[in-house]
Amino acid sequence: MPAQQTTILRPDAIVAEDGSLQEGMAVVIKDGKIVEVAASPMATGTEVQLDGVLAPGMVDCFSGRGADRFLTEQSEASTPDLLAVDGLDMDHPAWQALLERGVTTVHITPDPTNVLAGWGTVVSAAGESRKERLLQQTSHQIASLLQSSVSDNRIGPTSMAGAIERLNQSIAKVGIESLDNSAWFFVENSEGVSAAKEIMDSAKTHQFRLVLWGEVADYGGVAAGQLVGIPTFGNGAVARHAETWKRMAKAGTSFAFGSRGGSGEWNSLRTSAMTLSRFLGNPGAAWAAVSSNPAKMLGMDDQIGSLRAGQRADLVLWSAHPLDASAAVQSVLIGGDTVYRAPAPEDKQ
Repeated sequence: MPAQQTTILRPDAIVAEDGSLQEGMAVVIKDGKIVEVAASPMATGTEVQLDGVLAPGMVDCFSGRGADRFLTEQSEASTPDLLAVDGLDMDHPAWQALLERGVTTVHITPDPTNVLAGWGTVVSAAGESRKERLLQQTSHQIASLLQSSVSDNRIGPTSMAGAIERLNQSIAKVGIESLDNSAWFFVENSEGVSAAKEIMDSAKTHQFRLVLWGEVADYGGVAAGQLVGIPTFGNGAVARHAETWKRMAKAGTSFAFGSRGGSGEWNSLRTSAMTLSRFLGNPGAAWAAVSSNPAKMLGMDDQIGSLRAGQRADLVLWSAHPLDASAAVQSVLIGGDTVYRAPAPEDKQ
């Protein structure tokens, strides 16, 4: 369908902001954006009946997929000038694989192997040109307090104290203004969280985000009330952490899933959200972890991640609720254009 015309999509149901299904709703799109979501829209246009559930496209909060090489520099402890966009491969087969699984936006980040690792980039999974697909050419500076980063004898530092000192020096050198008050700290324990807060306090800013790696039980209550990034769940035994996830959610922690450092499965965003839904007993919070919450962490929640007026028309039609294990992607729209259709059953044989 031409993106510039007014089109009224009438699916069987939509996935609302709280993760629930709402039947009888129409989604009006024009010029690549959602302009109305209502049972009886005021707009007029071409009506299209859809057999399935319409949801916003999933957002991978931090990932290495879609890059043509490792996004790291291994001769310096601090590499703030590295740009993930320089390693972007628009023809990578990852994009098709992601579309087939309902992922429409990816935040590609440098490997968190340097105390300042460089700038991420936000990319649409499809589009007519490189310029059109680059939603944010430079997004957030990645800082790392992971143990592997602070104990590398080749480039140093060799301790958390050394990492804190090196980060403070690096931030002072590049200027906190150049980070746009939006650094993301990859950490793996409560010590790393405390260090990140100490560093940003010394820079007189509290505008930063945390990505929690490692054992979730190591964080205690340090993430209470915050929106944090977490790697997608692998196939291992994560059920033993169910009570910790529940306590974190009860303390006001909300989550945004990313595939970097997580499961290597292509479908890991959705399966992780399904697992989190079982842990929390809250499908809305789980669905937000792969849609609106990653968008919020990126500072792009006014553009992507939700099904409401003003958003880009990045939409996925599912055969059922996307957190239903039986659900399959039937088609994907990006900016109002259909970029993927699932093969007909006879084509799969």
